[in-house]
Amino acid sequence: MAAWVLAMVVGLPVLAYAGLVAINWNDEAPSAEAERLLALLRDRPPLADFANGYIHARDLAAAPGGDPEYREARSPQVGELASACSEAPACEEALDAQPGVAAEWLESEQWLIERYRRMLATRGWREPLLEDAHAPLTPYQHVMEGQKLHLVDMERHALAGDAATVHDLLERDLVFWRQVLASSDLLITKTIATVAVGRNLAFGNLALRKLAPELVDAAVPPSWRVPLTVAERSYARPLGGEWHWVAGTLRQAYVPGVPGAGTEGDAADRLMRPLFQQQATLNLVASRMVRVGELSELPYEELDAALARQVEAPGPSLRFPLYNPAGTLVFSAVSDVAYAGYVTRTSDLEGRRRATLLAATLRSAGIGAEGAESAVKESSLRNPYNNAPFEWDPASGAVVFNGLEEGERGRHAVLL
Repeated sequence: MAAWVLAMVVGLPVLAYAGLVAINWNDEAPSAEAERLLALLRDRPPLADFANGYIHARDLAAAPGGDPEYREARSPQVGELASACSEAPACEEALDAQPGVAAEWLESEQWLIERYRRMLATRGWREPLLEDAHAPLTPYQHVMEGQKLHLVDMERHALAGDAATVHDLLERDLVFWRQVLASSDLLITKTIATVAVGRNLAFGNLALRKLAPELVDAAVPPSWRVPLTVAERSYARPLGGEWHWVAGTLRQAYVPGVPGAGTEGDAADRLMRPLFQQQATLNLVASRMVRVGELSELPYEELDAALARQVEAPGPSLRFPLYNPAGTLVFSAVSDVAYAGYVTRTSDLEGRRRATLLAATLRSAGIGAEGAESAVKESSLRNPYNNAPFEWDPASGAVVFNGLEEGERGRHAVLL
């Protein structure tokens, strides 16, 4: 009797596991969504290195002529200014407090600003995809430091009343970054481009405030007047790149025989590997990436409700699936909502563009705080999500755009 009980205790789990292995003997074929993402990545147009902004960004601080350690060589005053200039209001305050430090910064890192502007002259962006979790990232910190220098130099020209140079520097910067927005294949690149476009608008507004009203219109760059395109705010391509990264990471973690694949680990890991179906898991991920990519391309007036439905959607089932349980567990660890912040942050750029252009238009027309409220209400430049007028905040003297990004990050006050 005891032997029979022991056989049942040992044998039933073994039989159950063998049954699971049998159920998971074959993987799925690529789904339509997976094929769609594969085609999106496969059909990227070629681009020569000399015309590729990515190559310039990658090598911005590299030798010869570069200095990867340039930030460590900064004087304390320059270091403080560079840190403050991550955000436009803090940068303006620091520039006003120590006006001579900007010249020291620009002179000491002239090589970086020259390289940054050579990057701006390119008219294409083609970046390599990340193959797995160990793939190196582009050192974008040097690119963002270059943009700070470029925009601080633009502020210097604004103080001198040089509207033409302000116009030129803003336009070159924004045309490049809008190109990156439309061409990026990685989430990190799309995020960097979103930050860079927002920084152009914020620093540009502060520069235009330094000009006489009759010079403002001439300083407004043409790209400020052009609405964001669907390609610029779409996350279809970056999420395709994310899917490619997930594929490589999962392959490395779960597929035996792949260089770097997990072949060690505890017994539970080894038991779970036969219950992982790579393509079935990638099909699940592909459906999510395509769904979020399509959501990011919705008309502005539909986006808020679509995001709300996404947040309210039920989470993944906690039932143990017999087929691909390991892959389903991996997929369930992240929800669609995790990508909502990316979508809203980039989508909000259109409202920021309109609010910034409205402030410049009021300034050019000589409209001050006393007439701003009615002018804001009557303007054709309105909130893209609901076509309502922007707000006027008399306390701060700012045109206010309330976007879809959560909390204070979604409130954008553009000083008149």
